[in-house]
Amino acid sequence: TLDVEVTNVLRPKDIQAKIRAGASVEQVAAAAGASISRVERFAHPVLLERARAAELATAAHPVLADGPSVLTLLETVITALVARGLDPDSTNWDAWRNEDGRWTVQLAWKAGRSDNVAHFRFSPGSHGGTVTPFDDAAAELVDPDFERPPLRSVALRPNETPAQKCTAERPA
Repeated sequence: TLDVEVTNVLRPKDIQAKIRAGASVEQVAAAAGASISRVERFAHPVLLERARAAELATAAHPVLADGPSVLTLLETVITALVARGLDPDSTNWDAWRNEDGRWTVQLAWKAGRSDNVAHFRFSPGSHGGTVTPFDDAAAELVDPDFERPPLRSVALRPNETPAQKCTAERPA
């Protein structure tokens, strides 16, 4: 007889289910004690599916208190990030399926040294589908009435005009 010890061997179907649920290739490989290359082989189509779901979600319309927004999620997020003085090109989108079969979409971005994430529920459908904010960060990004804290005003020196102030503050 042949004694073979099999530990934590995941079937391709199990690998794909874990990736579809949001795990990374590295997380699945580490948990299963498998090589990254073995996991990647089966994860690739699912990673493409996740990327496509995230892309589709950016074209969906955020659901607001008065109904779906006219703007898409991507347009809304770009507007919100630019209004906060942030670079909308430095965002990272991801998506995964929950146990109930619905999609969660994650937007990640940097603000200064802070890493930020916002989560949305994505419901594919006609006209791009809809997204609903799932956390406070997501709600703030799609809230048309969200007010940023006011910027600290800088007082003028006596006898200084606003034009002189701007000139004096401009970096050399």
